[in-house]
Amino acid sequence: MFPLAGKEFPTSSDELASSIEDALAEVFTLPKKCGVTVDGAKFPALKTVKINLSGATVSATEPPPKPKPTGKREPGVRVEKLDITGHPIQYEQTKLNLKVTGSGLVFDFARDKKGKPLLVLAEAEDGKVEAKITKKDIETLLMEAAGVAAKQQGITIQGLDLNLKSDGPRSVAAVVRVKAKKMLMSGTIVITGKLDIDDDLNATVSDLNCTGEGMVGTLAAGVVKAKIERYDGTTIPLMAFSLGDVALRDLKIKVKDSVEVSAAFGKQA
Repeated sequence: MFPLAGKEFPTSSDELASSIEDALAEVFTLPKKCGVTVDGAKFPALKTVKINLSGATVSATEPPPKPKPTGKREPGVRVEKLDITGHPIQYEQTKLNLKVTGSGLVFDFARDKKGKPLLVLAEAEDGKVEAKITKKDIETLLMEAAGVAAKQQGITIQGLDLNLKSDGPRSVAAVVRVKAKKMLMSGTIVITGKLDIDDDLNATVSDLNCTGEGMVGTLAAGVVKAKIERYDGTTIPLMAFSLGDVALRDLKIKVKDSVEVSAAFGKQA
């Protein structure tokens, strides 16, 4: 599902491309290489729709809620091939890699409760979603958060080790060991937590806790714990779009040097 800019439904390929791109610009800061390309002279029958979000940054502090269509729909467009790429999309301090491909897609025109136009996915022959957060990006985010918290107590963070493992079909468990030093004394901070993935490809952080080893580690753990508690329950959208009426299936999570989430959508064979 894509929000559309303006008040009226597009009536040509060029209008559709501009409408999608202008709506995206309300949520993302888009570099010049980003954009929407629509190939299809016989509107509303389109050969391809390509959306390039590589290098885009989510400009809002929180992504807006995904719009919900209300009222009567109208026939929209048919798309032979859809390709959405974001390598990467920047969300706060996190880089997300996204790839969505689909074929045999049918979209309806609809409006949200405020009357704004939407493009809603009604049917799909086949499709795949792939989202990835690298371990390095997670470590960078954690290192920055730990460093800010520890600095208040005159503690220096010297290193960080992140251990990720699958904790069920849709969950990843994390153990972070942080080496801390204050003057001549050193210690370790241990942060634990979980990342759960839902059917809309939202990753929710939960069960955050922080303990310390040694005098410095214990001192720093108390400060860090107070800082990370506000992130418990935080949701990170791995996909900036809703699939409308089409549900995801066969959701899988792989944990290697990254957390990789994949799922299929469309008619099952």
